[in-house]
Amino acid sequence: MNAILKLFFSLIVFCSLNVFGACPFSKYTDVVTACTGANEFGIVYPVGISKEEVSSFPLRPNKRTGKGYTHGIGCLDETPSPAWYAIKIDQPGDLLMSISHSNGEDIDFACWGPFFGDTKQSMLESVCVNADSYFVDCLVPNTTNHCKQLQLEQCESKFAISPTASAIEKKESKEKISDCKETVERRSESDTEYECFYGNQDAFPIANMTDCSFSDRASEPCFISNAKKGEWYIILVTNFSRKPGNITFTKVSGTATTDCSVIVDVSSNSPVCEGDTLNLYVNNLPAFASCKWWGPNGFESNEASPKILNVQNSDAGLYYAQITTHDGLKSDEVQINVSVISNAPVDTTLRIVEGDKIKFKNVELSKAGDYKVPVKYGQCTKIFNVKVIVEPLLPAFIEHNGPICEGDSLYLSIGDAPDSGVKGYIWSGPNGFHSTLECPVVSKMNMKKAGEYSLKIKKDGLVYPVAPVNVTVIPKIKEKVTQRIPYGESFEFAGETICDRGVYTATFESSYGCDSVVELSLVPDMPILEPDEFFTPNGDGENDVWCIKNIEHFPDAMIRIYDRFGKSVYEATEYSQDNAWNGKDKSGHDLPSTDYWYTIDVQSSDRVYYGHVTLLR
Repeated sequence: MNAILKLFFSLIVFCSLNVFGACPFSKYTDVVTACTGANEFGIVYPVGISKEEVSSFPLRPNKRTGKGYTHGIGCLDETPSPAWYAIKIDQPGDLLMSISHSNGEDIDFACWGPFFGDTKQSMLESVCVNADSYFVDCLVPNTTNHCKQLQLEQCESKFAISPTASAIEKKESKEKISDCKETVERRSESDTEYECFYGNQDAFPIANMTDCSFSDRASEPCFISNAKKGEWYIILVTNFSRKPGNITFTKVSGTATTDCSVIVDVSSNSPVCEGDTLNLYVNNLPAFASCKWWGPNGFESNEASPKILNVQNSDAGLYYAQITTHDGLKSDEVQINVSVISNAPVDTTLRIVEGDKIKFKNVELSKAGDYKVPVKYGQCTKIFNVKVIVEPLLPAFIEHNGPICEGDSLYLSIGDAPDSGVKGYIWSGPNGFHSTLECPVVSKMNMKKAGEYSLKIKKDGLVYPVAPVNVTVIPKIKEKVTQRIPYGESFEFAGETICDRGVYTATFESSYGCDSVVELSLVPDMPILEPDEFFTPNGDGENDVWCIKNIEHFPDAMIRIYDRFGKSVYEATEYSQDNAWNGKDKSGHDLPSTDYWYTIDVQSSDRVYYGHVTLLR
């Protein structure tokens, strides 16, 4: 293999409308190619094109490429007679190739990639699935300077000349470049939004342009950098002169090579019903190519689209196809798997638990019996004879030690558990409880763990539900009670008799043996002071002192006596019979008979008594 070895590419039918939908370039090419000789691609035209035109450049009307776009795509202002090619990279590296017109006519090209796909179809789908969004109109805001910059660069390339040119030629080139740039600058100043004269090189797909050229040369260099094995590249070649001729792709340099295998697309109408006709297809068979098919039961055919009538189950399996081009190149063997749907009914048995239901082929079954379930496989209908067996519920039930005192443990178990066949248990309950034990324990019960506990038993391939139970948790009660009693009386609390003020705590056993704590605050009522309204300090032994009933219970009381002028005449604490007021002032002199005012300040109860007492002699 030398540096000028001709590249053999595979020209692909791009996005036929019935397969890939609205791929923009589908209406411009219906060609396929096989990898043929160095100077021809075996271009195949639609029905009506003569054999003599097979290896000539597509001579088409001057159509713009893409739906509704004022200019072409890539760097191409227009796309006369467009022809689409695809290459697949075999060996990685850089690839520089020359694209040439056999008659020396001006051709232009644009190259996009890489695209990915194990097969031609998958690659095309990746390109064409959103093709409308790939093709963008070349209308861009002037503020981006995209078109301006592009056109300035194109002025340089369009009028560039060889470094060995004469001084006069260099001067003329410089003037042309200057005039071109001046035109571009002037246009960009006057238009806020304008069309790129040479097109938007980011179009189709956006930011996936590999190389592009619109020079007036008959041979265009196309460079693909750092190509990787399995990548696909799309090349559009346009015929500026619209004159027929052959197109050649010649490798100039680089380590990359292309996969020049003859591309074969095959399909079928599989799956097919038993007794129907199996159709096999070679899609887009190149002109003058031959075809060979082989498959199960010794099947062989040289037809591009063979048929097998009254197909049977034994006809299912892998079918192989291979084509040979008119110049003897053979494609790889391509295989396709064919399925045959048997017409024989299928018997099946289903077991479910009472109250349960099951879906078979999207049909819901819940009752015992025999059913015929039709199932569609493409155009075929297969009948399934389904026997449904309903197993009765197990007699098992859930045992537990509830109600549960808060803080205690819940013990779960199974009553009337099956003797055999059990493969597991599924417990569930409040607060995220799950267990697979036969007798699980839930420790430190609280109110969050109260509620419904359920069980499912796995037995003989089925899951049997057991009636759930509701578990009650009795909370620990801690109650505070305040009790007032008359002064001098007692109160019975937790088997004890108490009469003094204070806080008392006792633990009681409530329902279901759960403990409750009661905190008692005992408050005895204090006695009421009852001062005498008068007294007679005359020494006769009766009423000689002022008596205050119940004062002995208030030793901290301060007693003060005032005359009618507000003068303090008597003060005493720890008032008793021994230091009771006897009608004398603080100096021990007898006070005259009259009314006197008093205050009794009981400090322990923050209470003050007011009143008056009459002294009589």
